[in-house]
Amino acid sequence: MIVRAQSVPGGPADGVSLVPLATLEPADSPRAGEIDEVHVRRLAAARTFPPIVVHRGTMRVIDGMHRMRAAALLGRDGIEVRYFDGTPAEAFVLAVQLNVRHGLQLSRAERTAAAERIVASHPAWSDRAIAAAAGRW
Repeated sequence: MIVRAQSVPGGPADGVSLVPLATLEPADSPRAGEIDEVHVRRLAAARTFPPIVVHRGTMRVIDGMHRMRAAALLGRDGIEVRYFDGTPAEAFVLAVQLNVRHGLQLSRAERTAAAERIVASHPAWSDRAIAAAAGRW
């Protein structure tokens, strides 16, 4: 089962909302390390980046901590957000899926730890579904 980000019901046509940075909570990320400040500066230099993904129920960032940090570095008060409505466990799966597909790649150890967490939260999933979510390695 692949979890997909959902856009804001009744929001703009593209499902993106501008949200104050101060209202967002740090990610429950599959990353083991800290924010990569070099990557943040690269994003800030680009000055534009795609919306981040946020779990609506907790306002926790699912995907986009580096972009959020870049927005703050640029002195912005807000950032474009696409909301996800689902459980925290589904939000973590989506975070893993998005992180294995773009941006800074997850290490093998991070993908393994993510797969172990997905096994615990989704015990009925097949090995193939878990591998697909965590990035085949």
